Amino acid sequence: MSDGLPFGIAPSLIGSEFDSSTSEPVTIEDIHEYAGSLGETYAGYFGPDPVAPPTFCMKFRGNRFSHPSIPADAFRRGFDAGKDIHFGVPIRAGDVIHTSNVLHEVYEKTGRSGSMVFVVSRQRMTNQRGEMVATIDNRFMLRPKADK
Repeated sequence: MSDGLPFGIAPSLIGSEFDSSTSEPVTIEDIHEYAGSLGETYAGYFGPDPVAPPTFCMKFRGNRFSHPSIPADAFRRGFDAGKDIHFGVPIRAGDVIHTSNVLHEVYEKTGRSGSMVFVVSRQRMTNQRGEMVATIDNRFMLRPKADK
């Protein structure tokens, strides 16, 4: 049995950071515009000191899509398999959001249509006070190359 993970990923890479970024300060207008685009009517999203709707955290992305150890062509044989979001403190105007992405998990399953590899990237977001804003587990299902 191999000591490695699917796609030849070394187990030591689990937990390794592959991307980070820091946003510009969130503005009142950013929050008002986002809430309006969702059709929200909650007054707390529109006042002079608004909180952002919880899904506002989805606006923040890093610079890399995935860990560099995963072959880019593997994503041609897969799809987004969902997200798990754990919300922390609300985002407010003036907050600067720091995003860090790590390779969280890689596992393989066999289904009716064959082998499937799941790659989970964990995105952690904190504000300038170090408070957790959100943690998002991004799950991708990838198919290994077919044997010829």
